[in-house]
Amino acid sequence: MPRLWSNLLALVPYIHKEKKQKRSLKISNYVDMTNILPPDATVVLGTAYGGWTLPKDHRLSEASICYLAGAGEDISFDCELATRFKSTVRILDPTPRAVEHFREFQKAVQKGTQFPINNSETEFYEIDLDSFQRLTFLGYGLADIDGEMNFFSPKDPNHASYSSLNLQHTDTCISVPCHRLSSIMKENNDTVVDLLKMDIEGGEYMVIRDLVSTRTFPRLLLIEFDEVHSALDSEAERRIATHLGLLADAGYKCVAINGCNATFVR
Repeated sequence: MPRLWSNLLALVPYIHKEKKQKRSLKISNYVDMTNILPPDATVVLGTAYGGWTLPKDHRLSEASICYLAGAGEDISFDCELATRFKSTVRILDPTPRAVEHFREFQKAVQKGTQFPINNSETEFYEIDLDSFQRLTFLGYGLADIDGEMNFFSPKDPNHASYSSLNLQHTDTCISVPCHRLSSIMKENNDTVVDLLKMDIEGGEYMVIRDLVSTRTFPRLLLIEFDEVHSALDSEAERRIATHLGLLADAGYKCVAINGCNATFVR
């Protein structure tokens, strides 16, 4: 029997032809909504800007390994994984602002002083030195290759996010080291990944394909589909639908959606 996503994907060419009723990009158009958990069965960790939704039965613990790709200047979710569940948290981000943010945050924790989240004047990290030791910052990107890639700068120099897909159509870029998840796991002697988060500005597509090709399947998968709000071109909807379909075929169920963020369980 054909999967639900396959039927939905077949409709994409007709959506672009329809003139009277233009549909906005939504993750909910391409997942089985019967799997979505009610609010009382989920928990949100982190700030309103950097937070993510997890099922309450996430089973994260001190034995869990979490990989979080895309840090920027808000790692509140990362910190909560380390403080609440005592999980091992590996943070991946090669971009200058993210590297500097973590470096200054580390200094503040060691001194026992407050440090602002995302340059806020009212929100500060709450983490002790013991929990902070569970965080490891890896200064490279998550991709489908082991090598250098170009990350294009944001239009606004005050923003921290760079994009390998060049979602903001800028002319300047930086060359950064990147690695596949399977390679990073091998380097860190991790045989399984309990949670993988991707907030990587369009780079999620290449990583999804690589996860499927290598059969590297984290139990919990948190993905921001950036083209929901920042479409690169007219093929954005097809790309989103195609990669959601790959996840469905790999056995992932979408259990929560918050705007362009989706939570999957396998």
